This record gives sequence, C-alpha cells and structure tokens, in this order.
Amino acid sequence: MSQVLRQSWRWTSLSRQGVVAVMDDDATSDLIVQLCTRIGMIMEDANLVALTIGGLDREGRAAAIAVLEKASADIAALTAAARVLSGPET
Repeated sequence: MSQVLRQSWRWTSLSRQGVVAVMDDDATSDLIVQLCTRIGMIMEDANLVALTIGGLDREGRAAAIAVLEKASADIAALTAAARVLSGPET
C-alpha cells in the first residue's frame, strides 16, 4: 500500500472517529489545493505513459501499465484525502 494511501486511510479513519479537528478554512483550502495540484501533476505524467504505450513491446507495455496502476491508486488516495478535508457533503 502506498504511503499516500496509508495516510489517506488514516485521515479517513480518524475523521470517522471524530478525532480529526476541523482546521480553519484557509489552511484547509490550501491543503485541498495542494492535493489537487499533485493529482494534476500525476495525471500529466501518466498521460505521457498512456499515449506512448502503443510503441512499446510486451515488457514495456507491462511496465507502463504498472506505472498507470500506481498513478491511479495515488490519485484515488489523494482524492479521498481531499474529500475528507472538504467535510461532509451537503
């Protein structure tokens, strides 16, 4: 399990238990922006891998798919963290 996913799980778990204190709006907003910026950076990197996969041999495709799987998992973890910080849905 990636470190980001473990941290996201920890935040989610603590939030559900009511342990995580609500941060002030500016700090929370800044953190959400940072998380989403990182998501965008991962997407940019994964985009290049995905678009060039057609020119790879079987081993190269397998490696590229592994990179895309990791990028997807990291994006999911960062998105989950941003969702937790955004607070309950209304």
